[in-house]
Amino acid sequence: MTGDPTQCPTDGHCGNCKPMTRALAWAGVLTAGTLPVVFSQLSPAAQPWNLSIIGALSLFVAARLKFTQAFLFVVLAVVAKDAAVYFALGMEPYPLNWVLFLGYVAVGYAFLRGTDSPTRIGATALGAGLLFFVVSNFISWLEQAAPYGYSLEGLANCYVAAVPFYRGTILGDLLFTGVLFGAHAVLSQAYYPAERVVPVAAQETEARP
Repeated sequence: MTGDPTQCPTDGHCGNCKPMTRALAWAGVLTAGTLPVVFSQLSPAAQPWNLSIIGALSLFVAARLKFTQAFLFVVLAVVAKDAAVYFALGMEPYPLNWVLFLGYVAVGYAFLRGTDSPTRIGATALGAGLLFFVVSNFISWLEQAAPYGYSLEGLANCYVAAVPFYRGTILGDLLFTGVLFGAHAVLSQAYYPAERVVPVAAQETEARP
């Protein structure tokens, strides 16, 4: 392909399409593997539990890349995070996290494709984090990760005990969602016009004969 290297053919079959978006996704994968190592150097009281880039990265790649590409980036990010947590903290990976983070991908794919609205992106990040909190801790209660007891009171106690971790989840989701989507918006406007977000309504209008 000749001409501007940031331009992609309209059929989307260029192997080098969206280089800036993919670069941001790779930066997210690297960050996912780096943060646990950095946090492991802090005292337990200072560690921001559950603060991670993976939820935000999942929303970003689902919104800006094909679903299969988004899936692969999230898998790489979870592998990087699990490996870092294991070697830095000695904690075994939790397999169900794979399913939970892929839930972020589904949410991003459903609600954020074809939009660069900060309000919509922020609301989706909050909603995805809340869904993660509700589902993950319901499963934790079912597994009786702590002796909460199989009762409504036990379920409530499980959620209350998880609130400090939820703060880290929401902080990470909002912080890194802002960084990834914000960087994409700025860079696409300034340097990569081919990667600007085309609203869904405009796509449908262009597709009409």
